[in-house]
Amino acid sequence: MPVHVTLRLRPSRTQFQVFFAYSDPALRSALLATGVVYDAAAQGYVVPADPEAVGRVQSTCQQRGWSLKFPPTTVLAPERPAPTPLDNTLSRYCQGIVLKRYNPKTLKNYRFAFQAFVKHHTPRVPLDLSHQEVLDYMALRIGEGISEAYQNLIINAIKFYYEAVEGKPRQYYALPRPKRPDLNPHVISKGEVKALLQHTDNLKHRAMPMLAYGLGLRLGEVLALTPHDIDSKRMALYVRGGKGKKDRDLPLPESLLAILREQYRQFRPTTYLFEGQVPGERYSERSLQKVIKQAADRVGIRRTVTLHMLRHSYATHLMEAGTDIRVIQDLLGHASIKTTEIYTHVAQHTRPASPIDDMGL
Repeated sequence: MPVHVTLRLRPSRTQFQVFFAYSDPALRSALLATGVVYDAAAQGYVVPADPEAVGRVQSTCQQRGWSLKFPPTTVLAPERPAPTPLDNTLSRYCQGIVLKRYNPKTLKNYRFAFQAFVKHHTPRVPLDLSHQEVLDYMALRIGEGISEAYQNLIINAIKFYYEAVEGKPRQYYALPRPKRPDLNPHVISKGEVKALLQHTDNLKHRAMPMLAYGLGLRLGEVLALTPHDIDSKRMALYVRGGKGKKDRDLPLPESLLAILREQYRQFRPTTYLFEGQVPGERYSERSLQKVIKQAADRVGIRRTVTLHMLRHSYATHLMEAGTDIRVIQDLLGHASIKTTEIYTHVAQHTRPASPIDDMGL
């Protein structure tokens, strides 16, 4: 399989964003050795836009026979100002998350929440704050109307700094957490799923929701698939590094294999199974959610439909068909059976008939 690396100039014109198959450890390690680094603000990997840095990347790609694409432009990076204490704190914070190998979305969310916390107390640094001052900050944010989910995110982001970055004991920093609402998963019927898929003409747009419903994949798992993850001899699909960094092998239906083969022949992806307009870049999450919304609108589903609802529907329909809950847990990649048990609240076969049916009204 050919390896493609693409450099794209960022708006600041001081950096190139580096696009490559992040899931390939050998490729990632080789590029990091050239000076490519993860940048939270860029939401990806970057390299300075200067001839020396680009030359190192170019040399590595040439030695290994990798394809490298970058704009033929000379960019001189201006001298950077000296980092502020805030910059240093945020840099150490992001480095800690990267070293823990949290996914990019977690890094982005934690960094944003922690940056707001630090800026609120500038010029004081977080280590100078008392426990009560941190609680006061949380009370202020709650008073601003933040959601319970975002309150939990802020707590996690702050705790990560004190406990993971600064090595403070867990009892050093404790915050009351809101009780999580006990919400049922949103699902759609088999008939609605069928209509949604039948009225999606673009082969790529149809294949992605078919995987989400046919195998119960998450959004990120669909978009991270590569052609190597399909094993037609074993009729299996390999999900690598799913939620919680867990791998799982799933039985691949014949109908899905056929459409995946045809999708591959039609679009000829170079790195990921589903790519956007630029070869080697995976299809965007926002574009896929838009595809699902448009398909739902076409068939007259009035509720908001997301790709994750297809995963919920997959689990619910399996449970309604009598599939053992332990099997469903394994297929979905849930660490705890309690997570899978939420589908018992929406599966209709587990509920008795209403006595009103016997009244002949």
